[in-house]
Amino acid sequence: MLRALRIVLPLLAIAALAGCTHAIKVPLFSFDSAPPPSRDMAIQRLKDGTPCCHVWADLPYHDQLPARPREFTIDKFSPVADLAGDRTHFLTFVLPKFKKPYRVVFQTQPSARHLGNSFLLAPTVTLLNADYQPISSTDVPLCVYINWRPSMSGGFGAVTIDDPNAQYLVVTTSKQQLAATTYWAQSPTSFSNVNMPSASALASIRSATPVTSGSFYVPHGPEGTLYLGKMTPAYANAVDNGLCGKPKAGAGLLPELRHALQNF
Repeated sequence: MLRALRIVLPLLAIAALAGCTHAIKVPLFSFDSAPPPSRDMAIQRLKDGTPCCHVWADLPYHDQLPARPREFTIDKFSPVADLAGDRTHFLTFVLPKFKKPYRVVFQTQPSARHLGNSFLLAPTVTLLNADYQPISSTDVPLCVYINWRPSMSGGFGAVTIDDPNAQYLVVTTSKQQLAATTYWAQSPTSFSNVNMPSASALASIRSATPVTSGSFYVPHGPEGTLYLGKMTPAYANAVDNGLCGKPKAGAGLLPELRHALQNF
């Protein structure tokens, strides 16, 4: 009898599971294996897009400026505007009631794992008054800051809101920004000597060639991931301590120390 139960019970369990298969759905995970777009592809997609708007007042203004930086993605699905002859993707924000000057921070990261195939989304910021008329427009310069926290590494920039008449903020990419580049702190090959956290988007940047010296510039593109919002202390540290251009060549640390001691 015991032996019969040992045979029957597993069979019953199998039958019960089979009867429940209609209620059990195993989740299927799909991974997007498509490579990120090249800069040329992103620019061509922008040119091929159909503009939804042609003047500042036609843009939709629904989102409040984030109280702290959060992520926004601009890609092939993002709307296109044609503003004063410049075709661009855009993000729009309603500014908080002005009390005192404050800064809005922008952070972007390379579009691909290898810097040599990457571009950066470089924002142009236009402030509008209550009548949707431009007050100012700024091509935000990006300064590179590498942190042990992957989320705090990338290209950083900021604009100051000091005009009480500023009611709206619009992010676009101007022709000047698309033609510009950002100086990166190290060449692509020199990343082989940098210990990046394994979770970092930059951790896989490696090269079989020896480490080389010299400049490396990342071109700007119309798509990418952008973090923006009101400045926080952590982001202020990244903005204020980022490398904004190629360092000037010096005579070395010892001569500089000797010179400083002589003048002490």
